[in-house]
Amino acid sequence: MRIRREDGTAAVEFVLVAPALVLMLAAVVGAGRVVSTKSAVLDVARESARAAAEAPDASTAQAIATERARDVAAGLGLDPTRLTIEQDPGSFARGTDYTVDVTYRVELSDLPAMGFLPGSFVVSARHTELTDRFKSR
Repeated sequence: MRIRREDGTAAVEFVLVAPALVLMLAAVVGAGRVVSTKSAVLDVARESARAAAEAPDASTAQAIATERARDVAAGLGLDPTRLTIEQDPGSFARGTDYTVDVTYRVELSDLPAMGFLPGSFVVSARHTELTDRFKSR
């Protein structure tokens, strides 16, 4: 009876399984990046809407909301240049809605996903805050 040698079979198995492991790792890291960025974008929308709702007038509110959104984004580690902010001040009367929509592009192109993940992913958030009802204008 002849005994077969199995030298190198572990290396061959690793070469066959390694791409799948790399792809799974890239997918997990990419999903984590998208989820954490979504949370940060929600914070940016909320904070900018709150800041705008306390402004004395609509034009000042838009400037304050944009500045606050960029400051919060930078503080949370987001690139403010990839941030898109859209605002709907409504009538800006006391007790009316002030809505801020924030969109951010998450880069995934640096992950080793062998072309299976998109190069970027867009996350967005909306927050509506009531303008200050008790503030004199």
